Amino acid sequence: MEESRAVIPMRPLTFGELLDAAVSLLRAQAPLLLGTAFVLCAVQQVLLFPLREWGHMRPPAYWLDLDDHPAESWLVFCVSMALEAGILALLGGFAGAAAGPGLLGRKARGRDLLRQVARRALPLLVIALTATALIFVTACMLMLPWPLLYGLLGLAPAALVVDRVGPFAAIGRSFKLAGRGLRGMSIRVGGYVSWAAIRIALGLGGGALLEIWLRPHTTGYAIALLAVWVIVDTVAYAMLACVDAVLYLEIRMRVEGLDVAIGRLRRLGRPIDLAGSVILGAAVR
Repeated sequence: MEESRAVIPMRPLTFGELLDAAVSLLRAQAPLLLGTAFVLCAVQQVLLFPLREWGHMRPPAYWLDLDDHPAESWLVFCVSMALEAGILALLGGFAGAAAGPGLLGRKARGRDLLRQVARRALPLLVIALTATALIFVTACMLMLPWPLLYGLLGLAPAALVVDRVGPFAAIGRSFKLAGRGLRGMSIRVGGYVSWAAIRIALGLGGGALLEIWLRPHTTGYAIALLAVWVIVDTVAYAMLACVDAVLYLEIRMRVEGLDVAIGRLRRLGRPIDLAGSVILGAAVR
């Protein structure tokens, strides 16, 4: 594989450096990550459209109708949170595939990364379905357990693809590493909340702009607003997936000495495999 400049620094990172590395990773593999996110977001919006109508959640922000239809709108909200978790899990597999070459400074073509994810498609789907089910349950419980579970679960897709372990071993790795001092969990939750605020602002702004040319409550307005939310969520979900992938490797450097192991292999002139026993280090002990 051709060598290039690494987009993920080979050392423990500050929060700002981690975000910068996630942006660099997204830019390096934008066609693959944004394209995949766009397809998944389009499917999500199509699935949610009739449910929001049933739950009386009105555009552009689709707020909960707590006055007249609280149960229906809350159930739709829970479904949307669950779909988000599943999408982020699937995108996390793609971002994890891109993060390995990004750390080692290797150029990787989108088609090669796609084949790598395809080989892990079934276990990745297991993780996505598990995340969808668990987040749905936590959302139904008034979101009280959501920060803990969302923060601990999200590194599993990267672990699955990078370490080439099974889906449940990957979930265990995610809980173990993200829960180490709760730093990883806090970064995931903080990143999600920050991007949620950005998404709401962009969605409301997009809806206001559409009202200049289109009349609300018309079919054209509804379709255009769905397109706005697809575009906004595409960028947000791809970015969050990259944060998860970079965070996973960064925690491995901080906790397991991943950067030290890679440096040792480079000095010895040996091939580097992030899933090899020498690299996994503490993970196999």
